[in-house]
Amino acid sequence: MEVPSILLNRILSDMAKKNGSDLHLAVGSPPMIRVDGKFSAAGQEMITSEILIKITETFLSQEEIIKLKENKDLILVKNFANFRFRVNVFYQKGQLSLSFHYIPGVIKSFPELGLPPACNNLLKVNSGLLVVAGSHNAGKTATAVSFIEEINKTSVKNIVTIEDPIEYMFISKLSLVTQRQVGDDIKTAEDGLSYCLNEDVDIVYLGEIKDGEVFNRAMRKIFELASGNCLVILEINSDSSARVLERILAGVSQKMSLEAARYNLADILAGVIVQRLLRRRGGGLVLANEILLSNPAVKSLIREGKIYQLQSVMQTSRKEGMVTFEKSLVDLVESGEIRREDI
Repeated sequence: MEVPSILLNRILSDMAKKNGSDLHLAVGSPPMIRVDGKFSAAGQEMITSEILIKITETFLSQEEIIKLKENKDLILVKNFANFRFRVNVFYQKGQLSLSFHYIPGVIKSFPELGLPPACNNLLKVNSGLLVVAGSHNAGKTATAVSFIEEINKTSVKNIVTIEDPIEYMFISKLSLVTQRQVGDDIKTAEDGLSYCLNEDVDIVYLGEIKDGEVFNRAMRKIFELASGNCLVILEINSDSSARVLERILAGVSQKMSLEAARYNLADILAGVIVQRLLRRRGGGLVLANEILLSNPAVKSLIREGKIYQLQSVMQTSRKEGMVTFEKSLVDLVESGEIRREDI
């Protein structure tokens, strides 16, 4: 049996070279790698509890081990074999389990990600709320940081990111980019938002907040920032524009009336990008998008609470760059990019 640290580095290095996205290690199973959305075993040897404990001890600090024992779950970013990964250490059936998500070393551009041209118009927005949504491993963070990097390269802005944990690393170019990690640089996401409210900040990127109560408390400050001269880029786990707006309204309406929340949201919303990654015909992954942009019709429906009618507006506003998931998927099938059965 290989030394645990050498075994882990070898598997992760092999996964990165194969353009794999994830590695899962669980007791009683061989190492499982996800490539193009499909799982395959990385060898035949079964992972034991002893191996997992030894692997974990090679990369966790003493402080992180204490946090794991207290919370039974830990998400962090680590470098292995010259590659960067988001690591989730957790328990299932009383046994340690590990998952590793590969973080590319280079921030991709809009065309490289497969984002539609309408996203370029959102780069011109100076204030308001831009939401990037999708399910787990849909590439939300890659899209959000692509926006930030494009602004960083082309505009003079003060950009603050609030992340848990920090995945992609920025180098300030025309803009000044400050990255703050929850737990290390700030106690909570709310504290980070409070800092931004009291400073000269042009753009705030807030990574996904998994705790529902924390998300709801943060929404009021997000609205305050977006109502001023600040653009807030918010990452949310959701599968449609309508559900994104419903979740935002549910959160902020705990601090104000629902009617006031709808009017405020209508005023600040710049757009919503919802995405899914699908298997590309011939190998690789391709992005499907739903794009909702703010226009008078969208603002009116939000104020009236008719979120369910936004689908119709997206269908009739294609010239403005809006698109529904259904249309995006049809276009991908008709162009031969994906198979209908892979939807």
